[in-house]
Amino acid sequence: MLYMANALWKVFYNIYLAEIGLTGSEIGTLNSIIQATIFIAVVLWGRYADKKGIRPTLRIGMIFTAIFMIVLAYLQDFWALVFFLPVLTFFYHPLGALTDAMAMQYAAIEKKHSYGSFRLWGSLGWAVAATVGGYLFTSVSLKYTFVAASILYVLIVPFLSTRKKVRTYKANFKLVGIKEVIANKPLLYFIVILSFYGIVCSPMFYYLNLYFSELNASNTIVGLAYAIMAISEIPLFLLGTKLLKRFGIKPIMIVAMASIAIRYFVLGYFPFVNLALAIGLLQGVSFAFFLVAAVSIIEKLMPEGQHATAQSVIWGSYIGIGQTLGNLFIGAMLSSTNVVGVMQISVYVSLACLLATILYFKKYALQA
Repeated sequence: MLYMANALWKVFYNIYLAEIGLTGSEIGTLNSIIQATIFIAVVLWGRYADKKGIRPTLRIGMIFTAIFMIVLAYLQDFWALVFFLPVLTFFYHPLGALTDAMAMQYAAIEKKHSYGSFRLWGSLGWAVAATVGGYLFTSVSLKYTFVAASILYVLIVPFLSTRKKVRTYKANFKLVGIKEVIANKPLLYFIVILSFYGIVCSPMFYYLNLYFSELNASNTIVGLAYAIMAISEIPLFLLGTKLLKRFGIKPIMIVAMASIAIRYFVLGYFPFVNLALAIGLLQGVSFAFFLVAAVSIIEKLMPEGQHATAQSVIWGSYIGIGQTLGNLFIGAMLSSTNVVGVMQISVYVSLACLLATILYFKKYALQA
């Protein structure tokens, strides 16, 4: 339900911003603001969840995110959005990180489960919402994506009840000091890799909707494209942990990064709707493989039991640093080129990231 709610507004948000008259550079700036606030939000809410528990913290986040979603539906001025989006994302960002932390703790207790076996349900929810939303918002105003998302966030709240005697999950969040990171060279360099890959993924995650719009595709096609990508993640979240144990961390991560370079090559140099839809099937490799491997690496590089802290490192570097910078770069590029041109440039950026990762594994041997 969480990923359904997220998909309902995020899949179509850039198209909505373009419809209300914002420029490419303004859209890039707003997307960077959305990602940048993850640093403060995850730290503060992670500390709060340590005291009150993850479920109560999530309830607060869901309720306020739902309220601010309604407000977002009526804001169409760039500067109003510049000041409002940090408020919204302060409550929105911790939802994924805390849910992941709770899932990882449960999987650690119930050995028959894994993080991937939980995360695949997020992909399924995203696929369903993107498909239904694509059909619905072809004929209905995109403004109502925020209303639909708001309703779903509210419907999640009863599932977070703590009235019955249930296991209490704490975030176990600990601040990662700069000195601690610098002293841990494998962790420091991997944070750089995560941030680099966040830059690489930004066009795929945030501008694929505008890419299809440039190709004159409808919102139905946009929704279908994101649904195909999400569905492709499901089997690989299931198999990711098993493949990790069989082949090791390095091959899984390398394959993930090579796959996104292939995708950018196809999108940038063969801009056809059907081909773009088909290449979306590699999303599972590009993202699910990456995330399973990244979680495994971070768990090895940080003290045992710091599940939320480990997740915050991934979110903070990959999404916070990487995708904030990625959106700023893309916004600057869109002032002189189109999204197809951004995809072409991304081929070479992704290859540079792949090379940096290969060099990282040559220096630090990490076994699954």
